[in-house]
Amino acid sequence: MFPSTLQIHTFIRLALAVVYIWFGMLKFFPSASPAEGLAQNTIDHLFLSFFTPKLAIVLLAGWEVLIGIILLANKWMKLAIGAALVHMAFTFTPLFLFPELCFTSAPFAFTLVGQYIVKNLVFIGALLLLYPQQKQQ
Repeated sequence: MFPSTLQIHTFIRLALAVVYIWFGMLKFFPSASPAEGLAQNTIDHLFLSFFTPKLAIVLLAGWEVLIGIILLANKWMKLAIGAALVHMAFTFTPLFLFPELCFTSAPFAFTLVGQYIVKNLVFIGALLLLYPQQKQQ
């Protein structure tokens, strides 16, 4: 028997929580996250060097872990999903800021970095799937 819609939504919510917490936690430990350098460079460009690289990565790590915890707790879901969608929007900026890192032949042949970014379309779909299911908070 196929899982119910509620079971599928619960699985998606928990899966997203695990990924957010895991990937976020890695950023608290220097060089543990393969996305650390890309994230630091992206934040540096987007915020015109306002943050030091160390502070930028810690703020990003905190944001990601907080999103994951809220998803895990299943409270304030609209806040968590909104914050995650903003985060996802920012993850696409390297495609425009650093195309040489994202494409072997733009716009169709992605590098591993480009693939890492574009897979976030699945995250966006999952977040949008969860959003209408939440009560007004």
